[in-house]
Amino acid sequence: GLTQTSFACGVWVDQRRALRPEFTATGASRYAATGESVDFVSGAELARRRVNAFVADATNQRIHDILPPGSVHSSTEVVLANALYFKGAWRRPFDVFTAPFHIPGGTTVRVPSMTTGRSQYIALYPGFRALKLPYRTDGDRQAAAFYMLILLPDSGILSLTDLYDKAVSMPEFIRKHTPEEVVPVGQFMVPKFKFTSEFDASLDMQKLGVTRAFAGGDFSGMVSGGDGRLSIGGVLHKATIEVDEQGTMAAAATAIVMYGSALRREPPHLVDFVADRPFLFAVVEERTGTTLFLGHVVNPLAN
Repeated sequence: GLTQTSFACGVWVDQRRALRPEFTATGASRYAATGESVDFVSGAELARRRVNAFVADATNQRIHDILPPGSVHSSTEVVLANALYFKGAWRRPFDVFTAPFHIPGGTTVRVPSMTTGRSQYIALYPGFRALKLPYRTDGDRQAAAFYMLILLPDSGILSLTDLYDKAVSMPEFIRKHTPEEVVPVGQFMVPKFKFTSEFDASLDMQKLGVTRAFAGGDFSGMVSGGDGRLSIGGVLHKATIEVDEQGTMAAAATAIVMYGSALRREPPHLVDFVADRPFLFAVVEERTGTTLFLGHVVNPLAN
């Protein structure tokens, strides 16, 4: 039942190059990162399996194959991977019923949903409403406290995109829109949902202006040997989250593959909270306001 969270980070460098001791020391102390030398030239498949096993262990076997077959080969020089695992139980479990959910395009699906008659943390903002669902900490006052925040646009799909953009671009947005008061609840419905998303984030990162790393960036502070110039071949990200009446299970992992330069060619009244249309969600650490996960649900039945 109690909240579990773990974070792991690793760097795998081809034996033709060496991880600089300063980098390894910083990685180990600051990020609890493991650094390993591997043979990408003759043992690319073995190295790929080691990274995948590391990520699987760090996410309690929730994420497998962060590096798909063929993503690592003889010109791979560095692989960076990080993994995050989160599992939390609600302070009180919810009841379950089946309710309609409206998918963009006019379709309505019937989905298993959570409901309750108990008061909840709900706040109304211009254009949307927010629900805070705290996770249980099992009486340990020192333990980090987490909550899920659900932001529900008043109507229309457009505002979901707007909300998402705000949440991504303004670090304080989530914290500023987290309800602080418990209010009596009228109608209450939040669908159960579960999905896995997988994407190569390198294009997104380049759009955000992280371009130098992709065009033969200088990683000489990290790796010695060769000319210190490496290109990132891909940033692979995989996240999985499951929300039900008991709580949440979530895991995310990112792997960055770098190739050698040669590859560059290549209120008092009752408040309703009825999430029967697309919504945004975040898993947040209470004390620091750090967002562990951020996503949106457009169709709860889609995996």
